[in-house]
Amino acid sequence: MKNIILYSCLFFIFQSGFSQAEFSLKSALKYAVENNNDFKNSQLDLLIADQKIRESVSTGLPKIQGTLGFQNYIDIPTTVLPANAFNPNAPADELIGLQFGTSINASGTIRLDQLIFSATYISGLKAAKAYKNLMHIVVEKAKIELLTFTTNAYYSALIFNNSHQILKQSFEKLKDIQNETNILVKEGMIESINSDQINLLVVQVKGQLNEIEIMRKNATSTLKFIIGYPQDSSIKLTDNLDAFLLEDWSLTSLTGNALEFIDYKIQSENVKLNTLNVKMNKASSIPSLSGYFSHQQIALRNEFDLLNTNQPWYPSTFWGIKVNVPIFDSKEQTARTNQSKLELEKAKNSLANIENEYKYQLNQAINEYNINLLAHKNNEENLLLSQKILTNTLIKFKEGLVSSMDLAQAQNQELLAQNQYLQTNFKLLISKLNLDKLQNKITQ
Repeated sequence: MKNIILYSCLFFIFQSGFSQAEFSLKSALKYAVENNNDFKNSQLDLLIADQKIRESVSTGLPKIQGTLGFQNYIDIPTTVLPANAFNPNAPADELIGLQFGTSINASGTIRLDQLIFSATYISGLKAAKAYKNLMHIVVEKAKIELLTFTTNAYYSALIFNNSHQILKQSFEKLKDIQNETNILVKEGMIESINSDQINLLVVQVKGQLNEIEIMRKNATSTLKFIIGYPQDSSIKLTDNLDAFLLEDWSLTSLTGNALEFIDYKIQSENVKLNTLNVKMNKASSIPSLSGYFSHQQIALRNEFDLLNTNQPWYPSTFWGIKVNVPIFDSKEQTARTNQSKLELEKAKNSLANIENEYKYQLNQAINEYNINLLAHKNNEENLLLSQKILTNTLIKFKEGLVSSMDLAQAQNQELLAQNQYLQTNFKLLISKLNLDKLQNKITQ
């Protein structure tokens, strides 16, 4: 029975240790949104903005404050009075000391404060709501950036996976050619230099294969870091690179609108905030009105018997209204208002600059996309030609019609064409991703 339990535990540990999570691009994007710590922080910033609004609102709502006090006079304060106030015969300059009050004093106070009117408070509420709207857009931008980075990293990992797979297949073919060449050399059908050329090519491709393997691991590690997946756990990418290559790469559906650009939205909110800041600074010169109500109970004792219900507590109750009127501040508030006006002008200039920048980025992205599309088509044709050349050269090599140098050259051409084709595919996908980002088409 103990052995069965032991084997079961070992099997569970083995299965857990070698479990491998599978990720499509869609599931990777979903995982990133749920687990990326930077994005979590941006969502926390939004919650903080909610609390700031509550804080701003609460400053204008009723405030109730209670205080308790206790005093034990070891020496009761002494007041001096002219002695002739009690004894007409006393000298005019004679003073007598008298102690008034009790040694044990206690008090309980409850106070209500209420803001009745404040122009600054009203402007502050509007600014707080505008700030929350800004944080919503900032979170939206953080999500777009995260989805973009994740997609980019996923494409990169796929590219290196494909490169490794293609290079591995080429290496295996070379090993077969190497074995066939060695046989032909032993039989004296070809010179040993042919074998040396193939052996050299095998060593070179093996070195490239090792480099690609390291780069593939780095790309996968980068993807895991971006989506918030543990580095010490393995993942498998289930999507194929060809699935993302479109049949129609035309830009007929391209729509560019700066108003939908996320940076433009953020700066628009900044302009609103700066406008409200100007109004708030101006409003600070307007008088504010507040009211208050206070009730106090005081106990005066010579002994510590505060809980004695037969002894009285003396009440004190009052209410009032307070008006704060700014009269003169040596133009401090004027300077503050002027600063906010200048900040508003800067915000408006930045908004106009972002609109121009958007048009510039869109033109650059379209040009880059078209260049990569042209390179993609050219490299696709180059790959087909290089594969055809390699196939024919390999047949001729086996027939003894071409040398190993010709075969090595054809093999290198095919590997170079494969690499260029994969690189242009990656660049084309990334340029398409950048266009989608500019059009707010990046979605989970």
